[in-house]
Amino acid sequence: MRASPITEQFVVRIEDVDLSKPLSAHERKQVLDCWMRYKVAVFPGQDLDDEALAEFAAQFGPLFVHVQKQLLRPRGRKDIMELSNLPGAHAPVTRELDWHTDQSYTPKPVFGTILHGLVVTEDGGETMFADLAAAYASMPAALRAQIEGATAVYSPEGPRVRARVVLSEDQRKEIPDVTHPLIRNHPYLNRKSLYLSPMHIRTLGRKSEEESAGLMRALIAHATQPAHVYAHRWSVGDVVMWDNTSVMHRRNAFPQHQQRHLIRAGFHLPDDRAVPG
Repeated sequence: MRASPITEQFVVRIEDVDLSKPLSAHERKQVLDCWMRYKVAVFPGQDLDDEALAEFAAQFGPLFVHVQKQLLRPRGRKDIMELSNLPGAHAPVTRELDWHTDQSYTPKPVFGTILHGLVVTEDGGETMFADLAAAYASMPAALRAQIEGATAVYSPEGPRVRARVVLSEDQRKEIPDVTHPLIRNHPYLNRKSLYLSPMHIRTLGRKSEEESAGLMRALIAHATQPAHVYAHRWSVGDVVMWDNTSVMHRRNAFPQHQQRHLIRAGFHLPDDRAVPG
């Protein structure tokens, strides 16, 4: 196994490992330690089907199943999502996606998310990652003072996506709005991060939605400076795994006539570490 950091603290490329086979205990510890240190891990040249991706993810924690069942394929594993615009895709993915952290609107958000590229576009469709630990560490004192000790209300129907998200009443009952700290401690490392999910944050502290919007713009602008951002240009066979406690991500737009097909898995933290704190 060979690890090559992209920068000193953010994103690592891990080669000479076959994710379609179970990792040894030593390999698993190497991957886990390296991934948590650098927050995003890129494994090129992999060839995984749904079963193999699920088996890889399950080596790190309980598998995640999305509460929005309309996004899941009617057949096959429910813990593997399809992100595809290929003919016959169950819920076609055809556009960009704003900055967010996965399932931040749940009491116990997903820890790690894994994407595997099977068909990739020639243009666009990059996945952008923002290092929220670096964003917190480099935050100007005046901005940090506005959020130190604050909480945020996270919702699947946040103001930036309310017009696009369609939930059933049962789903609204299953995932009511939840409050988390806006500055999150890593569950295993002595590291703090901004816990920012622009798609899902409804309000900051005791501010109204309108008042929160201005502060949100300042936080997003700071967190998405070029120094904090990595753009992943997909190649067929890439597997990318990221830490939702310390990273937010987005999908760039891509030409609709170009085909794109990725599969996704995720895994949770143990119950005693699962609630952000």
